[in-house]
Parts: sequence; structure tokens; C-alpha cells
Amino acid sequence: MLLKIKTAPMNIFNRFFLWLVLVPSSLYEKMGINVNQLRAVLNTKLLIDDRRPNTFHQTQQKKQKKPVSFATLGTMFVTGFMGCFFLVSFIVGQDMVTRLTIYFSFFIFILASTLIADFTSVLIDIRDNVVILPKPISDKTFVLARLLHILIHISKLVIPMVLPALIYLGIKQPVIKLFPFVFLIALATLFTIFLINALYIFILKITTPERFKVVISYFQIFFTIAFYALYQLVPRLINKAALEQYDIRKNIWAWLAPPYWFAGSWELLTNFQFSASLFASLLLSILVPLASIWLVIKYFAPSFNQKLSMISGSGSESTPANLSTYTPTIIKKNSRYTNFFIKFFTEKGAEKMSFQLIWKLTSRSREFKMKVYPSFGYLAVYLAMLLLGNKKITLHDIQNQSGSGKVIFISLIYISSLILVMALAQILYSEKYKAGWLYFTTPIEKPGRIISGGVKAMLAKFYLPIVTIICVTAIAIVGPSIIPNLLLGIFNQLLITCTIAYITIRELPFTVAPMQGKTNFIRGLLTMLIPISFALLHWLIYSFMPVVIILAILSGIASWLVMDAIKNKKWTDLKLAYND
Repeated sequence: MLLKIKTAPMNIFNRFFLWLVLVPSSLYEKMGINVNQLRAVLNTKLLIDDRRPNTFHQTQQKKQKKPVSFATLGTMFVTGFMGCFFLVSFIVGQDMVTRLTIYFSFFIFILASTLIADFTSVLIDIRDNVVILPKPISDKTFVLARLLHILIHISKLVIPMVLPALIYLGIKQPVIKLFPFVFLIALATLFTIFLINALYIFILKITTPERFKVVISYFQIFFTIAFYALYQLVPRLINKAALEQYDIRKNIWAWLAPPYWFAGSWELLTNFQFSASLFASLLLSILVPLASIWLVIKYFAPSFNQKLSMISGSGSESTPANLSTYTPTIIKKNSRYTNFFIKFFTEKGAEKMSFQLIWKLTSRSREFKMKVYPSFGYLAVYLAMLLLGNKKITLHDIQNQSGSGKVIFISLIYISSLILVMALAQILYSEKYKAGWLYFTTPIEKPGRIISGGVKAMLAKFYLPIVTIICVTAIAIVGPSIIPNLLLGIFNQLLITCTIAYITIRELPFTVAPMQGKTNFIRGLLTMLIPISFALLHWLIYSFMPVVIILAILSGIASWLVMDAIKNKKWTDLKLAYND
């Protein structure tokens, strides 16, 4: 007796793409493809995609303890918003070649960064080898299902990203000119896919599969910072008048840039302006994407897939067990920097254990790095914005600590605390949150010592290196006279950090599931207002040295008292997020 299994609902976009790729079903059957199996595999993969949380969807689901659904809509919304941002390229220059060159530059860069961040879960999804291959499914059906899934996944990114430009060009240009644009977008997408595959292959050539995802994570962080820097700094660096008169065609080397190939091809196909550079662009825009994809499939894919299959396991070639050659795992010792803090700034027992545990986990956790490490780039971008935004600031103003010099110093030292606050907020969450049972197996009377160890680890790891650079630079530029204000700023940051930790941290580190973290608007507002209030007070009394010294001493004492209060937190003061 056959049972009819009721499947979960699929959103309209997935249904449309599924219908579209299954239109040539008769052709698939002639190729030896089992269409029913193909439809079942694709249907399952698309449902999994809808349930895979993305950044946008997580922010909407944090308050609801429901499973993630329709994540595809959130992804398409974000890419559509990025596509609207690309429209700024159409205000540059007077000709479409220049404008489309900038547009395709945006498109390739953002699509590549999106694929690195999101496409990894599709390309490096080797669960198919375990779940699908043991089933009675042919190799042809399996390979076609994976290729069609990749095609659907990319289409859900590209279509909303390109839609704003299609609407704009449809209004400004004859509709007939949209067809070459769509054709060139497809070629640019193929070229971007080649770049991503080439990047993956290059990384796998120079590193081990164990380190593959780590390296990819750093690329994601780099792209995140680069996009933020471009968004913030480029408008401030470019002169508006020069931007409106810019003509990329005057640059003889422009045809070496891939975005120029697609822009030049559009000009040739729509306006029939024949020239050597445009004709070369047309040939390159067609031949290079097709040849690059063929090159990847023909020569690089076999070794690439072989190494790819090693990623989910131990990451090394599987070898038969041989006890005679077994060597125990070597545990890496703490650095001198870490041992210094463990010895002089942590108490023996729970606090020392917590310091070492959280120090190591934050170095190994991919999700923690993705959420915290970009803040370092944001801080550098903010500093550049601060210097570029006020072109009247001189070195003399900073040395004399005049109005603008004080603002730069205070802004820098207090904004840097945002990295620390973000790191503290993220030490609660982990994908492996159920490992928190470890805390409950030890006779710890005051769990506050676990929290204080985590706070000290974040201070030593994410704040002390930054504040050391700021202090050394400030003393070198201004002189010893700035030391009292430096001490006040440092002690204020300690007080702010300890206060926020005392108020907001009510769970043990890494014991909360990422989707269970509740967003509290008032808590987030206080997290921003407290540093701003301290910075404003510091600015008001900046030049009154007796007051600065007294407040620095009081702030240091207050920091010590609040940290002591964190240590003395009891089990009844915590909200235990871990459930067996």
C-alpha cells in the first residue's frame, strides 16, 4: 500500500523555477533521465533552501520560535535592494559605455561576494553523496538535478538584482535594447561563476580541505568590508563634476577590464558603432565566459570534486586505520600573551577555565568570526570617513588638541568599544549550543565567574590591541599630556563594557541557539546611548585635568566593582537558555 506524503508548501518563485526547468521533460527522458526522480530531488532541495536561514530572514525570525520558512523571499528582497543601488552607475559620465562598465563592475563584484557567502552551501553540499547516491537513481539524473539546482539558485539571485536596471533601461531606452542586455547579463554571470570556481580551485591547491572553509570565511569578511568601504568612501573621494564628465573610452587600457567587454558589446549590438575596441569587447565577452566554463568542467572539475568530498569529513585523505602508526593529537599551547592574562588577571578555577575556553572557541568559530571580525574593517572605514569628512583638520590641530582634534580622539577611542560590545553579544550564541551541558557537570557555586572569564577574554582579545595602538599613536603625536585623557577613556570603556555585560548577559557563553536570541530594542538602544553619553561627558571636561584625573580614578574603581558583581552572579540570576 502506497502512502501519499503531504509535502510542505513551496513559495511561488520556487514553483515557477521548478516548472521552468522541467519544461523540456521530454528531452530529459530521451537523454535517459528519470523525470519523476528529478522533480522529487529538485522539490526537496528547494524546500531545504527555503528553510536555510539567511541574514535577512534571521532578523525576522528571532522573536518567533518557529522553523525558518520562505527564506528565498528574503534573499531575493536583499538582492533586489542591491540592484536598486546599482542604478547610481547611470549618473556617471555622458555615455552608456561608461555607465554600463560601472554597472557590470557592481554586478560582478556583488554577485561574486554573494555567491561566496551563499553559494558555498550549494556547491559544497556533499550530503547528496550520502543521502541520494545510495538510492536507486542514475548518475545522469543525479548530475542534472545538481546542475539545475545551481541554475535555479543563481537565477534567484540574478533576476531580482538585474530587475531595477531592466526597468530603468526600459524607460530610458527602446525595449529592443533590453535583449542584448539580458544576453550580456547571462554571460557576465557565467564569467562570475568561473571566477568563483577558479578561486575555490586556487584555494584548494594552496591549502588543505580542513582550512578551505576558514579561508572562504576570510574572503567573505573581506568582501563585506570592501562593499561597506566602497559605499561610504567612494562618494566622498570622487568629485561630482569630474564624475559627470568621466569617459572610460578615453582610457586606452579600458578593454582589458571584463566589465568593459560587456558594456562595449551592448554598445556594438544596439547602436552598431563599430570600432576595434568594441569588436574586441564583443569577442571577449562571448568567448571568455564560454571558454572559462569549459575549462573548469573539462580539466579542473575532477580534482576539484575529489578534494571537495573531503571537506565534510576529517578533511584529509581516508586511510586505513593503523594503530602501530598512531600518534596522539598535539594540543597547541597558549601564547605568551594569553598566559600573561591568565596568570595576572584571572582567578584560578572557573574564571581561568572560561577565559581559555572562550579564547579558543572565538578563534575557531566560523559564525563568530563572520559576525565580529568585519567590525575591525568598519572601524578603519569610519576613521577614514572622519578624516576625509573634515578636510580642514591638520596635524597641528591634533597635536594641540583643539576642537576638531578632541573630537577625533574621543570619537576614535569610544567608537572602538563597539567591537568589544558586539563580541560580548556574540559569545552567547553557538550552533553547538547543546554542548553547554558541560557547565552543569561541574560543582560551580557562582556561574558569574564563567561570565567574568568570558568578559576578560574579550577585553584582552578585541579591545586591548586596539587601545594599545590608539595610545601609542596618541602619545607619539600629542605627547605625555594626553595620558590622563587616555586613562579616562580606557577606564570608561571598561566601565561601559562591564555594565553592559552585567545587565545583558544572563546566559552562559555559547549556550544559546542563534535563532533563539531575542532582539530587545531598549537593550540595543541603551548599548548605543551609554558610550555616547560617556563620550559627551568626556568632551565637556577634556581640558580640565584635575577633573579628568579624579574621574579616571573613580571610573577605574567603578569598573572593578561592577566586574566583582559579575563574578558574584548566582544560578538564580541567570536565565538558562540550555535545554536538554
